[in-house]
Amino acid sequence: MTGRPAPPASAGDTRLVGIRVLTREELHAAAVILAQGMLDNPLHVRVFGSSPVPRERRLLRFLGGVIGHVEAHGEVLGAFAGGELVGVLGMMEPGRCRPTLRERLRLGCLIVAGNPPATVLRIRRWLSVWARNDPAGPHWHIGPLAVAEAYRRRGIGRRLMMHCCEQIDAVAAAAYLETDLARNVTFYETLGFAVIQRETVLGVPNWFMLRPPSPGRPDEAAASPV
Repeated sequence: MTGRPAPPASAGDTRLVGIRVLTREELHAAAVILAQGMLDNPLHVRVFGSSPVPRERRLLRFLGGVIGHVEAHGEVLGAFAGGELVGVLGMMEPGRCRPTLRERLRLGCLIVAGNPPATVLRIRRWLSVWARNDPAGPHWHIGPLAVAEAYRRRGIGRRLMMHCCEQIDAVAAAAYLETDLARNVTFYETLGFAVIQRETVLGVPNWFMLRPPSPGRPDEAAASPV
C-alpha cells in the first residue's frame, strides 16, 4: 500500500492526487487535517463545545492520540497533491481496534490533561457507546476520514476509500465504521457498507456500518461528500 506524492496540481485536478501510507513523522499534519475537516461534525460540537477555537484545539489534541493509535495498529493513508497532504484516512487491522489497558490509560491521561471535567465525561460516554457497537467478528476498522477544505467535493475522500476497500477486498475481509453525518451514510452505502445499528450519542444520531467481505468493486462515479 505505497505510492509517491503526485506532482503539483490545482485543487480541481484530482487526477494528479497520489495516495500512500503516512510515516509517523507525518501524523501531526494528518491530525491537523482531521481536526479542521471534522471540526463541525455534530458529535464533536456536542462533545468539545460550541466555540470553534477551543473546540479545534481540544479536537486536535484528541485526534492526535487517536491517529497515533490507528497508525500503531494498522495504517494511515494520505492523499497528496503537489507534495501537500490534502486527505487522511485511517484503517486498523482485524482484532486490533480495541485498545489494551495500557493504551486506554495513556489515552485517558491525554483526554484528562487536555479537557475540562465536563468534556472528559462526554468523551467517555461517546467512546463507551462506540465500543459497545463495535462488531465482535473480525473486521478492519475504518476512520477517521477528512479532506482539506480547498480539496473537498473533488472525489478525494472517495479515492481514499476506494484504495482502502481494494486492499480489504484483496484479503476478503469485512470493514466497519461509524459516522455522525447523515449525508455520509449514503456515501458509504455506495461503497458497499450497510447500516447495522443506529444510536443517539449525547443527543446526536450516529450510524454504525458494516461492509461484508468482497462485495464487489464500488461505483467510482457516485458522488462523494468529502
